[in-house]
Amino acid sequence: MCPACKDVFKLRSALRECDCGLVQGRYVDASIAEVSKGAISIAIGNGSLQQAISNMNRIKSSGDADRNSYRDEARIEYAWVRPNSGKGNPHTKVLGE
Repeated sequence: MCPACKDVFKLRSALRECDCGLVQGRYVDASIAEVSKGAISIAIGNGSLQQAISNMNRIKSSGDADRNSYRDEARIEYAWVRPNSGKGNPHTKVLGE
């Protein structure tokens, strides 16, 4: 995520950048990423995301959902921010280092 323009974007093998161009990032291989020094790395647990999607679909098909139903029952339980390198995130490096 870019702290300046608030753009959140998925990394790929080709270098990508946020809307304002301040933050860049890419996957080096299947387990290592490189990001700009100022980037904010966001992690979302795959199982947590899949469960939230499943809950959303269940709520939607029930026919009596409202905004609170989705907020309360289809939330992503495991999401966190982490540093761009070091012990807190051993799979990411800062571009140029």
